[in-house]
Amino acid sequence: MQSGGQSEPDEDGPGLFDSEIHVRILDVQERRPFGHEVHGLSEPSLLLVRARVNDLGGLSSGSMVKVDSDSLGPLSEIRHRDLSAAANGELTEAIMDVISEDSERHLGFYNRANNLSLKMHAFQLLPGIGKAKALQMVQLRGMVGWNNFEKVDEACGIDSARLLAERYVKEMEDAAQSPRLLDLLVRSEM
Repeated sequence: MQSGGQSEPDEDGPGLFDSEIHVRILDVQERRPFGHEVHGLSEPSLLLVRARVNDLGGLSSGSMVKVDSDSLGPLSEIRHRDLSAAANGELTEAIMDVISEDSERHLGFYNRANNLSLKMHAFQLLPGIGKAKALQMVQLRGMVGWNNFEKVDEACGIDSARLLAERYVKEMEDAAQSPRLLDLLVRSEM
């Protein structure tokens, strides 16, 4: 059995992929000397994964496959830098799709974000958000907060789901990013 596979027993506790339900396919690659491999994004934890393809029928970029499907072999984690160029190109859009499908979990960042230190607010973790914009966003949020991403976008003049997706990608690229919104918002409940 392949090391790190989804069905390999783990004596220390639950396996890495035990809570994963789907894999969102980012790219299907031909493997030499034969066969295919997918690069994908697991859900709900947003882990970058790869798997051998057992049955290519219906698998294409953008499709979703159940983790326990016979179409895929065991999952293994893949580093961002090892993703194919096509998979990397699809990653931000795939994360935005996940955010829109589970908006309540991700919208929580905009509604609960606070100061990280005396000089930095959590909004400044997002690409292109500086101190002045972060302060403006706090004032616009007020005490009530926002009930959907469209309200955040309208009030703040930003693409809130895209900024959050870009931050997630940045954290996937560089494990040293801290604090990690992926861990705080997505993986903390797993």
